[in-house]
Amino acid sequence: MLTDAQIHANVSALRERIDAACREAGRDAADVDLLLATKQVPADRIRVAIDAGARLIGENKVQELADKDAQLAGTECERHFIGHLQSNKVNHVLRYVTCIQSVDSIGLADRLQRRLDALDQNVDVLVQVNTSGEASKYGVPPEEASALVKEIAKRDRLRVRGLMTIGLPAATPDLIRPSYQSLRVVRDRIRDETGGSVSAGVLSMGMSRDLDIAIAEGSTMVRVGTAVFGARSY
Repeated sequence: MLTDAQIHANVSALRERIDAACREAGRDAADVDLLLATKQVPADRIRVAIDAGARLIGENKVQELADKDAQLAGTECERHFIGHLQSNKVNHVLRYVTCIQSVDSIGLADRLQRRLDALDQNVDVLVQVNTSGEASKYGVPPEEASALVKEIAKRDRLRVRGLMTIGLPAATPDLIRPSYQSLRVVRDRIRDETGGSVSAGVLSMGMSRDLDIAIAEGSTMVRVGTAVFGARSY
């Protein structure tokens, strides 16, 4: 487990890396948000990262959100859900998050809409797109993403903010880059087809190993865990 000083140093180094990637891409670093992926990270380590300036937290498991909730009370952070969301967990996840980044079906959208109607609440969502084509990953295929986004946008409790993808875990930039280019193309298609009436400006893509490539391809939010908290055993 990393010390407080190591986590602070890692957050600082990560900010510098994001800044450098943005300069290389001719982009403003203020346009790229940092979300810390905190799967299996103890709440006390998350608090250290928040003290270091991190403000967005992403969890993959609803149970972890629940388990860490009391320990993170009073911290200045916003929590997102970034894992696959099972329909029977919808009631629970809405207690803890402001955004669900993994909506990939009408069925899930409708389940969220019904629960939000009961609560008289709204929630931000990103539509997950499987741009790598891997059978092991969730998400709608790129060619179906535009239609799904436009249909989900009809649900008044769901505020569509953009798209999310998990890049291909490959060894070279030439293999990684197409999956991020594909998400940008989907975003542009939605903008063109809707005349901008559907907001899909957020591109949540890029992790510790490849965030530089993702930023070059237009990412507006990188999801980073290992580069801050070190390797974890799953």
